[in-house]
Amino acid sequence: MGKIEWAMWANEQALATSAVVILGGVIAVAGQFKNWQFGVYGIVVGVLVLILEYPRGARKNGKCLERKFQRPLTKFVQCGGLLTRNYFVRFVLYLIFTVPCCFILPTLLGGMCFFITSAIYFTAAIKGEEWKPVLEDITKRKQGPTVIEPPRHPPPRHPPQQQPNDSRV
Repeated sequence: MGKIEWAMWANEQALATSAVVILGGVIAVAGQFKNWQFGVYGIVVGVLVLILEYPRGARKNGKCLERKFQRPLTKFVQCGGLLTRNYFVRFVLYLIFTVPCCFILPTLLGGMCFFITSAIYFTAAIKGEEWKPVLEDITKRKQGPTVIEPPRHPPPRHPPQQQPNDSRV
């Protein structure tokens, strides 16, 4: 069995959490719930988490694809230094984000999701994982795939040195 990379799971969980919190915030504001200001908080925090978590981090073996339009946000996360790359900091940040989300019903599910996300990031921090950017080789991306020429003869095919002379070619 392979070793679990907790940060990859936490990243996907955080993206789903941001969507849930944004939706709950919109419902709280549109429905004019009592203390609807926490809904505005949910929208703002959800967008911030979306910006922070959208750039996918590189896996340990280096085989990871970038998300579409990830590069500008990757530069933002790289500039943040320890505050954006360390998973223990993300654990504490999401734990703090959890509390205000639990004050009204529409954002309660998002708050619980933030709690689960923080627990997963805590596990990733204990395991010694850290966010690293996906470094895709630009030359590979520009070259494109190698073109393989299709076979000229139907099966059964003989090895190239033993092929009979064919006048149809």
